[in-house]
Amino acid sequence: MSAPSPAIQRWRHASRALNEPAYRRYFLAQVPLVIGTWIHSIALGWLMWRLSASPMMLGVLALCDLGPTLLLGPITGTLVDRVDRRRLLLGLICINFVLICTLAALAITDSITVLAMLILTPSIGIIAAFESPARQALVAELVAPADLRNALALNSLLFNTARLIGPAIGGLVAAWAGEGWAFVLKALALLPAAYVLATMRLRAPEPRSRGRFFEDMRAGLGFARSHVEVARILILVGICSLTSVPYFSFLPVLADDMLGADASLAGLLMSVTGIGSMAAGLMLTFGDRLNAMALWPVASAFLLGVLLIGMGLSTSVTLTTALALPMGFAILSQNLASNTLLQHFAPPGYRGRVMALYAMMMLGTVPVGSLIAGALAARIGMPSVFILGGALCAATALAAAWHRRRYPGPDLMAADPDPSSASRA
Repeated sequence: MSAPSPAIQRWRHASRALNEPAYRRYFLAQVPLVIGTWIHSIALGWLMWRLSASPMMLGVLALCDLGPTLLLGPITGTLVDRVDRRRLLLGLICINFVLICTLAALAITDSITVLAMLILTPSIGIIAAFESPARQALVAELVAPADLRNALALNSLLFNTARLIGPAIGGLVAAWAGEGWAFVLKALALLPAAYVLATMRLRAPEPRSRGRFFEDMRAGLGFARSHVEVARILILVGICSLTSVPYFSFLPVLADDMLGADASLAGLLMSVTGIGSMAAGLMLTFGDRLNAMALWPVASAFLLGVLLIGMGLSTSVTLTTALALPMGFAILSQNLASNTLLQHFAPPGYRGRVMALYAMMMLGTVPVGSLIAGALAARIGMPSVFILGGALCAATALAAAWHRRRYPGPDLMAADPDPSSASRA
């Protein structure tokens, strides 16, 4: 039998984490889950826009959805490092299923109101605040340390490939059948993940923290503050998320007010963004060397800033759609590289706390940015908000590049030059 071709060998290496049965089952269960997440996101934003027609209320919705991640981050991360992550995730999914079903029932029966959304959305947001660090930290318990970066890249590739499908489905369902049926799809998507979590066995559970709760919390914050590269990455992620809010949280405004279209265009733009994200995911899946990844957070943040300025200046559906492609590439390469580097630097037993801080900076800053962007949009217009956000994002990237040059941090090439090595991930 002839040896596999170089292309096949590269693909096998790029998907090596799937050789672990527990991770493979977990990965496959995420397929409907992440598609449902994008369906829910599009439908939720469009429902609020339909009920209120207010950019400010979209900002309030984002605050209700992601505010718990910002406020509870240190608590959720400390808890994740102290409990069985598999059982925690299973319980969270069960509670989330009930909440989503309630939201769907209210929407389908036309009983949904802005007040009801502002009650249910924070409840779902609290679940997400615990789920995000637990989900990311659990991956380290499903694969060998040498395969962790590959598993993270595959997760991100899946999440952003789903962006090609989920937003389009969500936009079409919301426009043709109503937002309630989009929420039904989200609820059904939770079931495979619940089954897999209930029946899986962990490969190598990480050590659980046994100290006092608040001492553990302070230890996690102290680590992030004292590690120069971790602190720099977290700050950069936070500023980039804050300034890119106009694109993600105000897609209905972008589609309707700025471009004169409907919910289907919002779904199309998110799907095109997903194509760019998928390209970034493939690039970082096939080339997951740490020393190469170290360059991406800053470079991608600068590109993101330039693209936001371009979208603010655009009045053309064609141009805005074209800019959405590299937008996806910039965002995913920045987030995936940052996630991978943070997991690499996190000591054993600290992964939940580090990932909670990452979730705070990536997601928790969104509601703050949404409130600011919504208020500014009412005064200076959404196009100007895009331009200001892009300028701040690009300036932050340049400042981070200067800081990294002056304070370079650890030598990643010496620490882990080969992703196939058995060194720590």
